[in-house]
Amino acid sequence: MITCAVTVLFLISGTRALDEGLRERGIGIASFLAPAAEYGVITGNRASLGSLLQAALGQRDVVAAAVYGSEGRVLAVSGRLTPLDNAQIVVVRRTQDYFPEGGRLAVVVPVQPAPLDLDDLLLPGGAPAASSAPVGWVHVEMDTHPLTQRKTEVVLSTIFLVAFGLALTATLALRLARSVGEPVARLVEAVTQIAGGRLDVTVQDSASSDELRALETGFNAMARSIEDAHKTLQAKVDAATAQLAHQALHDPLTDLPNRRAFEQALEEAVASSRRAGDNCVLCFIDLDRFKIVNDSCGHAAGDELLRHIARIVRLRVRNEDMVCRVGGDEFALLLRRCQGGDAQRIAESLREAVASYRFQWDGKHFSVGASIGLIRIDGSLDSASDVLAAADMACYAAKKNGRNRIVEHDPASGSNTEHEARSDFTPVPVGSLVRDRLMLHAQAVLPLCGSEEPLLEVLLRLADDEGRPHPPQASLHQFALSGTAVDLDDWVASHACASIARHQREIGRGVTLSFGLNLSEASILDAATYLAQLGNHLRRHALLPRQVLLEFPISIAEQQPEASIKLVEAARRAGHRVALERVDGNKVGYLSELRPDYIKISFKGLVEAYGLEAGYRLSQALCGMAAVLGINAIASEVEEAFWLDSLADLGFSHAQGRAIALPQAIEEWRLPVPPLPI
Repeated sequence: MITCAVTVLFLISGTRALDEGLRERGIGIASFLAPAAEYGVITGNRASLGSLLQAALGQRDVVAAAVYGSEGRVLAVSGRLTPLDNAQIVVVRRTQDYFPEGGRLAVVVPVQPAPLDLDDLLLPGGAPAASSAPVGWVHVEMDTHPLTQRKTEVVLSTIFLVAFGLALTATLALRLARSVGEPVARLVEAVTQIAGGRLDVTVQDSASSDELRALETGFNAMARSIEDAHKTLQAKVDAATAQLAHQALHDPLTDLPNRRAFEQALEEAVASSRRAGDNCVLCFIDLDRFKIVNDSCGHAAGDELLRHIARIVRLRVRNEDMVCRVGGDEFALLLRRCQGGDAQRIAESLREAVASYRFQWDGKHFSVGASIGLIRIDGSLDSASDVLAAADMACYAAKKNGRNRIVEHDPASGSNTEHEARSDFTPVPVGSLVRDRLMLHAQAVLPLCGSEEPLLEVLLRLADDEGRPHPPQASLHQFALSGTAVDLDDWVASHACASIARHQREIGRGVTLSFGLNLSEASILDAATYLAQLGNHLRRHALLPRQVLLEFPISIAEQQPEASIKLVEAARRAGHRVALERVDGNKVGYLSELRPDYIKISFKGLVEAYGLEAGYRLSQALCGMAAVLGINAIASEVEEAFWLDSLADLGFSHAQGRAIALPQAIEEWRLPVPPLPI
């Protein structure tokens, strides 16, 4: 618009300048002719005027010229002149121009007589005389067609130049706009996409200017930063969400699934057993002697022990099984797609692993056990709560029956069945025991001071199908009153005497080994037969009667008091010593009646039953009563090393247990050299 306005102004001023130039040239030619024609006008010399007009026609654009006299008559004319009336001529007193028809410019100039420069012609006062009337007029006509053509050329050339300039300017403007607009448009589009949620957006840094390239580069860096920040934030949100979800279903101490997750899985297992007949087994595990660790070393030690037990359990189950901590020292194990025999083997593996683990804290050693209640989820129980209650009952039965064992609940009969050390190990009747499956182990009973002699207890073990030894407790209990039990005790005595004699020969002369033999109730009832057979074994292997320590539980003395008294009297006459086992304070009256040489106090049992402090005090009281009666007290089942520091102060003379020495095959047994420190 500015260019067009300037162009119009330029054209107007240009055409005006051309018109003014033609007019000025016409006036100039006419003004030049007027003085030259004065003489010819005054004298009436037409020939001179004609030659003058011919000369005027030789000027550019002059097409006609004429000279008029004083009355307006034509004195001379040259060319085709537009005629004028006399009245129009005589009134002209100064130069006048006009445009008559035919595209011409007419200029009329009066011919003034030349002034006389005479002093005497001046008016008084020195003023010049008034001009006289013109003596004639000069009429010149100019052709305007060339001017019009030049105007047209000027207009066309101007329009062309303006159009060319506008086109060039538009081209440059478009290129400039494109070089700026396209990068800006890409930036706007990218910003729109980011605002819409798409963060992986970049722009091509191909702008023509350094400023725009810097802007694009900065935008890409900002977009990448936003994307990285969003990814980082999203990752943190996802991690926090996953952590919250994990914490909602997992125990923070052991990182095992918690009770909530266990109940959900149990509900699914019960529903699946009713719907599809899937076989699942639930094992409810309660740790034994866990309270001792908490009471002795604090909750930090208890928490660390729980973490260790959790790792032990996790390592001994299958990938598809689920191990949960349901509270305190209680764990639940859900065995999926598992038959009864497999479940018992897994449970037994867990029980053995926990029982053999030794926990150490601040220089003290602890051992724990696992009482396991087992129930099969086979659709016989209607709800998960019933299954859990049944498993809890089985676990309680395992605790009640002596801890560190497996009890399976039968939903059909509502009864609990105890499994032996290996759940797939079937107790064999004593009468049908294969002799090559019997083996003897020995466990040291060490003195707490140097003045007492060391002892060893001979333990009967029955090998399973894989050759691992297990106590045949169920068999002995089942056939305690049979004659087969006497034969078994005799077998133990015979092989024990042979092994002890061999060890004495290996050790050398001057050393006698005292060893304890456990008696069944049948041997106590038939004491004469057993003692006679024992005497034969001792003589055959050149052993002294005093080397034998006959052991039986105080519960048998309660059940068979007369037979027990007769056994003790007969053993004393034969030169043997006697020990009462499992003395817990309830039947201490039998100590004064039997007067055994030793009593065995289950230190672990007292601590578990009454707590650490009360167990210590009761142990001290029992040791004091035994000392008054001249009886030595043996601390049995000493499972923790830190208990050793106080046993002598409580009044014990000997100690026996896993913290002292582990049972080992009697053929491999060696005499411990140093006594235990007080």
